[in-house]
Amino acid sequence: MQVLFLVLNDLSYLDKVLEKFVELKLRGATILDSEGMAQAIMKNEGLFGALLGGPFAKSSITQGSSKTIFTVIPEEEKVKVVVEEIRALIGEAHKNGAGFMFTLPVSGIFPIKHKE
Repeated sequence: MQVLFLVLNDLSYLDKVLEKFVELKLRGATILDSEGMAQAIMKNEGLFGALLGGPFAKSSITQGSSKTIFTVIPEEEKVKVVVEEIRALIGEAHKNGAGFMFTLPVSGIFPIKHKE
């Protein structure tokens, strides 16, 4: 069992990614608003901007926000399929940094329910 994290920087792909999740019969996902470190530093351009320059220069930051989507996938073989499908979908992106994915093992899921 794995949890797949997708950090999506190019939000124009969000609807297509969610449609692909439904098509692949993923049971659910959680979507968080997120922000990369470079963007957070750029918000406070003062001292950090002056000191860091280079890769944190304003021209290299093209988008202010991102979405982090995560979903637990019980079947190991399905993880590979989902990753391949999402890479094919987002691989169409014309710019670098459209997003990235990673997985982590899940040792258990523990639902929390109200006492009856």
